[in-house]
Amino acid sequence: MNDNPLDRLRQRLDTLAAQADDDWLRFSSIVEAVTYKKNDFLIQAGQVEKYIYYLDEGMVRLFLNDNGRDISLDFIFTNDFVSAYSSFLTGQPTAFTVQALSDVQALRFSREKLLTLYDQSHKAERIGRLIAEQAFLRKTSREVQFLTTTAKQRYVYLLEQNPVLVQTIPVRHLASYLGIAPESLSRIRREV
Repeated sequence: MNDNPLDRLRQRLDTLAAQADDDWLRFSSIVEAVTYKKNDFLIQAGQVEKYIYYLDEGMVRLFLNDNGRDISLDFIFTNDFVSAYSSFLTGQPTAFTVQALSDVQALRFSREKLLTLYDQSHKAERIGRLIAEQAFLRKTSREVQFLTTTAKQRYVYLLEQNPVLVQTIPVRHLASYLGIAPESLSRIRREV
């Protein structure tokens, strides 16, 4: 395992589209390393998202606050990307909050520098598009699952596909992600 976060980022990006060294040098030159403690916010509702983050270590939760009730929309883990992406694209304040569920080490790309890089490198622009496509497919899959399955079916699917999530995410966050009350999740867990 490589101990360098930049090398891990390159490996992750190369799974999307291999880069020549000069492309990678341009890409790596715009990266900024950041750390967050557990419960810190990467961005809060009402702010404008200026970054896309690559999570080198840790996990975060993307959630919405609906009249004092947190609704968990997604969980992002090590070796993946997170952003309040619609705000990143539009420059409008986000309705979402991204919060660290553990200590987080991340690399981030500013919108301004990333757009400049896209103008300079078709490979970088392609990688950005592929990351956005993966996020879209993930979101669409979750929406279809949410509309066509029961809470119990969603839990079983989650347990099969991502047991780490089920074991590490607090029950209240997991329940809101499944669209149920914590008590209902406890009942489902007993049944499964």
